Amino acid sequence: MERKSFLRTFAVAAAAGPMLIEACKKDSTSTTTDTTTTSTNGTTCTVTPTETEGPYPYVGGEITNPLNRADVTGGQTGVPLTVSFLVVNTNNNCNVVTGARVDIWHCNKDGYYSGYANQPGLLGSKSYVGETWLRGYLLTDTTGVAKFTTIYPGWYGGRATHIHMEVFVNNVLKKVSQLTFSETISDTVHVSTLYAAHGVNPVRNASDSVFGDSATDLALETLALTGSISAGYSGTFTLGVAL
Repeated sequence: MERKSFLRTFAVAAAAGPMLIEACKKDSTSTTTDTTTTSTNGTTCTVTPTETEGPYPYVGGEITNPLNRADVTGGQTGVPLTVSFLVVNTNNNCNVVTGARVDIWHCNKDGYYSGYANQPGLLGSKSYVGETWLRGYLLTDTTGVAKFTTIYPGWYGGRATHIHMEVFVNNVLKKVSQLTFSETISDTVHVSTLYAAHGVNPVRNASDSVFGDSATDLALETLALTGSISAGYSGTFTLGVAL
């Protein structure tokens, strides 16, 4: 599966540190294979929807990212977030996939990505070239899980709050997608102390340029969380790949 190239022309909207809009829209050529499999023990798994990689992958591509690490925080402040990615094979009875590489990356509490220059946003134009925070990869363990420690993402203009992810199996890219969160939790986080300067994200999941085109896909891309502002949040996201 080849990488798509993405438009890197950034549209700056007028409110709340906006950045890009067009570059994050769902690629018109991408498709979702909504194949659902029921295993012999009754477990159901579905192929995770395919989404655009977005305009801020690791410089040189996530496949060359040298940051094999469970804690991707990199000194960034925010509400603690732990995400366990469970990779399953929808073509093999929903069995877990061991040794799969899961890459994640997302913006910080103020809506900026590491590794890029001239990013418009809440704090004005910022450059974080050479920085690698909030990026990393792990190989799934014997239970099919890659568990990351990070912070709850902030947001930037034109997009719902999200995390990017990719899955490689035997060094072959098998899935590019994004996940989002319950707006109830996002809104709570975004008015908490560390995020309050930016406030609530005005872009709702259902109207987002990536998540908003399919209610079915959105349900599969929403990470259920437990926790609190003080204790942090955690959840498990099932990544279904057809191998």
